[in-house]
Amino acid sequence: MPKKTGEEAIKEEFYLQTDSLLAELDSLSLYVTKNQDKQQRINKFLKCRLRYKKTEAITEYYFQGLTKRINGPALPDVKPEDGQVWPPHGFQVIEQFIFDGYDDTTKETVINEIKLLQTDLRFVKNNLQHQHISPRHVSELIQHQFIRIATMGITGFDASLSKLSLQEAVASLQGVAKIAASYNIQTQKEKYTAAINYLINNNNFDSFNRLEFIQTYLVPLSETYLTVPGYTKTADSLMRQPFSGSLRDLLTGKGFNADYYSSYAMSASSPKKIELGKLLFYDKQLSKSGSLSCGSCHQPDLYFTDGKTKAGDFVHGGSLLRNTPTLFYAAMQSNQFYDMRSTTLEDQAHEVMNNSSEFNFTQQEITKRLLTNEKYKQLIKKVFSEKDSIGGYEIRNALAAFVRSLSPFSSSFDEYIKGNKAALSTEEISGFNLFAGKAKCATCHFIPLFNGNIPPWFTKSESEIIGVPSKPVWKNAAIDEDSGRYKINSMNELLFAFKTPTIRNIEKTGPYMHNGVYKTLDDVVEFYHIGGGVGLGINLPFQSLPFDSLTLNKQEKKAIVAFMHSLTDRKITY
Repeated sequence: MPKKTGEEAIKEEFYLQTDSLLAELDSLSLYVTKNQDKQQRINKFLKCRLRYKKTEAITEYYFQGLTKRINGPALPDVKPEDGQVWPPHGFQVIEQFIFDGYDDTTKETVINEIKLLQTDLRFVKNNLQHQHISPRHVSELIQHQFIRIATMGITGFDASLSKLSLQEAVASLQGVAKIAASYNIQTQKEKYTAAINYLINNNNFDSFNRLEFIQTYLVPLSETYLTVPGYTKTADSLMRQPFSGSLRDLLTGKGFNADYYSSYAMSASSPKKIELGKLLFYDKQLSKSGSLSCGSCHQPDLYFTDGKTKAGDFVHGGSLLRNTPTLFYAAMQSNQFYDMRSTTLEDQAHEVMNNSSEFNFTQQEITKRLLTNEKYKQLIKKVFSEKDSIGGYEIRNALAAFVRSLSPFSSSFDEYIKGNKAALSTEEISGFNLFAGKAKCATCHFIPLFNGNIPPWFTKSESEIIGVPSKPVWKNAAIDEDSGRYKINSMNELLFAFKTPTIRNIEKTGPYMHNGVYKTLDDVVEFYHIGGGVGLGINLPFQSLPFDSLTLNKQEKKAIVAFMHSLTDRKITY
């Protein structure tokens, strides 16, 4: 009998695990039907979850379009592009029923959710046989799973009620080990055993030292899986992705491709284009009045914000609707503006140029004005030498290239991640562990960008409905009247939804929230601590933020703020 190939061995193991998972789900459905004791139902559900985690690396890699239905958040999946709202399904929906309970009126719903999950899993199983598993795929999906464990798994992203994320991380690592063994990847068993034992021996979700686990165990372990037989990176260099690399690359800010989110190949950044963009960024000739530049609102000394509650209206006087966000790491997201109405930085620049309260100047007029300047004419010719003529897009592209260069990864947190153990205090480390655990912050502000761009693929940025009030009051508050994404797509599920921004440099970029309602980070933490808008007494049917208190004490809140201060990049001249 011929020896199985690595691909055949991986598929065989996946089929075995999936068949076992389907059988476990049959058993769970029977428990629900017979009204078994709640703890028995919970135990059976957890067996299903652990079984799934052993197959997650394969499912998440090859069936991205289906995984939200299998293990996505228990929130509506809003599709603004076609005006549809898809109800949530899968493990996290079933988890709510299993832990929170159900009655005779909802029992059938739970059983149907289990059946739908089984249908999706069978689809995955039946279609994997047609999928070629290449060495590049194996390399990527293994690193993706390590990234998923570090940025979503141990944060409780998909196990918010059970809080058994650490046990699930054990199953995830076991699944990775099986894939590696099937593909004859030579790894270091002692590092694997050490990581597993650390998870088993430190299994309290709230007190778990995530930073130590990531730094001391998970990253070193992930690097023993970097050499995959038959894979050479140069063979796949044409693959264009927002991120490509190992867990260590991700955590240290390497492997990101900020140009991924631009529209065209010719939009790619270059040193000369960034230099041109920087000149344009501070040039007031871009505005009709000649008195306003990008740097007027996005001031480098204020970490590319303006320090105001809301941005100023330089044309008509007064203020604009929203706070000025930082441009640091703005390139690392799939949508721009608080309401996500632009998909590229070039589109964002277009809106600013045409806005009657901002530049109030057409791109044609801007281009005509700039080309009267011989210095600009020569610079533009050097940067866009392949073009016969220059239009508004080239100007916007150069500006975007400069913004795409604003991702320094030079904070104390970054220094710690890179190996300087003295870079963070004990309180800051405690704050990170709370941020990524008990306080649930990292389930929306994903490590290491600390924005809503979802790892490990980084192709979609999330928005949330958190219920920001119009005034900084703590009881009987009123919702801020800005409807957010609803203004662009009038769907109830998007009412008061706003993009999840980065909190890197947050110490320097107040006031906070889209309307600048909070002046201190202590107030921001308190807002989340009490359950967002609903906790303030606001009626908000589609709030995506958990309503219940985080039960943080004063010391824990202080530690979270201290950690956020550690995300401040060291002063860089721009």
